[in-house]
Amino acid sequence: MFSIRLGIKNLSRQKRRNIITILVIAFAFFGYLFLESLLNGMEEMSFDNIRDFETGDIQIAHPEYWPERKELPLDHLVEWNEIINDEIEKIKGVSGVSPELRFSANLNNGIDEMGVIGLGIIPENYNQVFKTQDYFSEGSLFALNENKAVIGERMAELMDLKMNDYIILLVRTREDTFNTIEVEIGGIVKTLNPIINSTIVLLPLHLVQQALNTENNVSMVSLKTNFGQEELAQQSIHEYFREEGLPLEAYSWRESAESVIALSTTKKSAIGIIMSVVLLIGMVGIINNIILSALERTSEIGMMKALGMKEWEIVFVFMVEAAGIGVMGGLAGCLLGFLGVNWLVNNGFYIEAWGDMTQYGIPILDRIYGVWNYYSFGYIFFLGVIVAILSSIFPAYWAAHKDPVEAIYQR
Repeated sequence: MFSIRLGIKNLSRQKRRNIITILVIAFAFFGYLFLESLLNGMEEMSFDNIRDFETGDIQIAHPEYWPERKELPLDHLVEWNEIINDEIEKIKGVSGVSPELRFSANLNNGIDEMGVIGLGIIPENYNQVFKTQDYFSEGSLFALNENKAVIGERMAELMDLKMNDYIILLVRTREDTFNTIEVEIGGIVKTLNPIINSTIVLLPLHLVQQALNTENNVSMVSLKTNFGQEELAQQSIHEYFREEGLPLEAYSWRESAESVIALSTTKKSAIGIIMSVVLLIGMVGIINNIILSALERTSEIGMMKALGMKEWEIVFVFMVEAAGIGVMGGLAGCLLGFLGVNWLVNNGFYIEAWGDMTQYGIPILDRIYGVWNYYSFGYIFFLGVIVAILSSIFPAYWAAHKDPVEAIYQR
């Protein structure tokens, strides 16, 4: 008990140095918690934007189409019909089914031309899987029998288009001949996904199938699943295809989000590096503090040894002192981290100054919001205290190991 009381009392002996060490630890912890929340928020928003606007939770496609899907081929399409559609809808966990026909096209407004991705959809089905319907800035989603299109706000700005304008899409058919699709703009969207805003043109499925001469075939089918039932639904779909002898596969949205998942892996490595730097800062601060304290109290240490205190008791005094600094630094860091993460969760981090994030494979527009990870607060606090204690052992042992007579006379 004496060693504990002495260690706690020593915390008030060098207030300025201890406060500086505590602040260094606190700001290091704050930086880690803030950056981790930001990176986790970026990851979560990226995944949500991919599922909510691009892929759904599961995609059904021909196994020979899947590797080439980014090239938007018109070969190896899915022969989709109402019977298969109804059977998939009955599978436990599936809450929405949206067949779609993807194709490349050149959009012409009568003056300029740009490359776009066309997406033939059934409006009612599309709304069951994707959230695009909630982000119309003008107009609405067309009916299936209307010759209208929906474009993103960014595309409208680039091509100087507005509601009720007519556009022409130059396309290649399945037989590799040219054809055109002329439609009226019936809606403009501004979603959370910049790819939808700048690249995608939504069109009625029957109109696209007719123009591309694909009959009733589609490129793939996107599915929405109930929370936590994605893997179960995917397995059930595989079993249904095997039983029916259909040459189709069900792919998780993660297989379409390879670049973002790769960034997520990089993020985890970055967080590991940041954690190492944070701990190194804490260790250096604690070691420096303990060494200076030992040098200033050399005579005192010699006197304690002369009065019968054992080396381990002296080491324990310094460990208690280091633990106190670690606890106070950790609490201050967690408090600053709480304030920073709370601001990030509620206000978000404006990313437009960073440029177009899609060039890095990140489908996020405008702001990145942080997320809470309470586990990190407890983890970094206790890890910081443990590192503080461990960091104090060597310099404390160095001080306690001195000969009492030499220590008293500071030799």
